[in-house]
Amino acid sequence: MLGAVFLAAWLSTPGPFVLANGTGLGLTQIAIRQSTSGGVWKPLGGGALSPGARASEPAPGGELCAFDIRAKAGDALVTWQSVNLCDVKVVTLNRRSDGTAWVDYD
Repeated sequence: MLGAVFLAAWLSTPGPFVLANGTGLGLTQIAIRQSTSGGVWKPLGGGALSPGARASEPAPGGELCAFDIRAKAGDALVTWQSVNLCDVKVVTLNRRSDGTAWVDYD
């Protein structure tokens, strides 16, 4: 059974997803990159997302599932690290007032 889980993860590729803003603040300058690359940030979607808003995003490409998503939330630049974009439909970006950032998946 464990082998089947690894095989499924190995066969997964990042697909299209819905990005939701659960931070309570407007997000601007939204960008994405593969987590392992440390490479160039690519703009994501329209670049802005109001509090509570959702936006459909195309598959980011690549064969790995983990991506970093970065955005300006209010006056702070926030990075959500190692966001899994394989086998998910909705990714909700969250942030507490103390700066703690996390992601919820649907």
